[in-house]
Amino acid sequence: MKKKRRKKPNRATWLIVLLVCGYFLYNFVSTEIQLIQLRSQRDYLQEQISIEKDKSDQLTQELEQIHSDEYIETLARRYFGLVYPREKIIIEVEPDSNKN
Repeated sequence: MKKKRRKKPNRATWLIVLLVCGYFLYNFVSTEIQLIQLRSQRDYLQEQISIEKDKSDQLTQELEQIHSDEYIETLARRYFGLVYPREKIIIEVEPDSNKN
């Protein structure tokens, strides 16, 4: 009885196996890089959404405040200098620091 010789894989087989492994490795790495970029973009967009929600809440609150008498009074005092009759106005004068 003759023993069967086991045939050694030739260089072409090793080259094909190496190329297939390289292809899968390249696809895996490029997919991981894309996944990292998408996660970063998602985090940035979620942060922007949070900021815009805060702005929206602030504007909603301001819109509700516009109809209150206190808010209108504050605006009249601040921007137009309006005061109630017989109300005393006190103006603070800071001493001039250039004079000795």
